[in-house]
Formats: sequence, structure tokens, C-alpha cells
Amino acid sequence: MSTLPYRICAWLGFAFYCFVGMGQVNAQELSLNLQALLERSGRDNLITFIQQGNINIGGVLQAGNDNSAYLIQQGNNNNAIVIQVGIENEVQLQQAGNSNSALITQWGDANLVQLNQTGSNNFSITQIADNAAISITQY
Repeated sequence: MSTLPYRICAWLGFAFYCFVGMGQVNAQELSLNLQALLERSGRDNLITFIQQGNINIGGVLQAGNDNSAYLIQQGNNNNAIVIQVGIENEVQLQQAGNSNSALITQWGDANLVQLNQTGSNNFSITQIADNAAISITQY
């Protein structure tokens, strides 16, 4: 079995760490209300992730097959980062509030992204796969 997906995940994890660190302007600022980084590796992984409040950062990094991530963020200035390396991965992300952002990256086959954003938000989706599907709703 190739270790390439795990090396990619390690690199992406480092990139995630750097991305999160960019938001820290001053060590004297208030800490985040809720910050979670979930890492799962294996088969049939399922993550359900809910954040309420402002300035939350949620991250999911999955390597394996048939991974699923369901995220909900309510509030302002929240960031969601989802990275999946594997086959038949699925992401469902809902963000409600203003100035929220989403970064979704998937490597694999038959990936699915469903993104719903209400408010003034921005997103970036990268899919390197066959049969990738994206559904985006913004209000």
C-alpha cells in the first residue's frame, strides 16, 4: 500500500496549522470560543461537527475510504477547513452568519460536496478526482 496519501495528509495538516496561525494577530487577543481539529484515518469514518458563536475554526482531516464529514457553523467570522484523501468522500457544510469562509479539498474518486451558506461568505473548493460533484447554495 502506498504511503503517498498519508504524506499528502501530513503536508496538508501542516498547511492547515499555518492557515490557522495566520489569523492570530496578537497573543494578547481573546482565545477562540471553540476550536477543534479532528483527525481520522481508516475506513468508513464519520464526523459530525457543530459550532455556535463567533470566530470559530473547525478543521477535519480524513485519510482513508468512504469518509464523511458533516459540519454546521452558526455565527460570524467562522472558518471551516475540510481535507479528505481517499475514495468516495463526502462533505456537507452549512454556514449561517456573516464573513464565514470554507476551504474544502478532496483527492479521490466519486467525491461529493454540498455547501450551504447564508450571509456574506466566501469559499474555495478543490477536487482532484473522477465523478466529483458540487452543490452550492448561497443566500
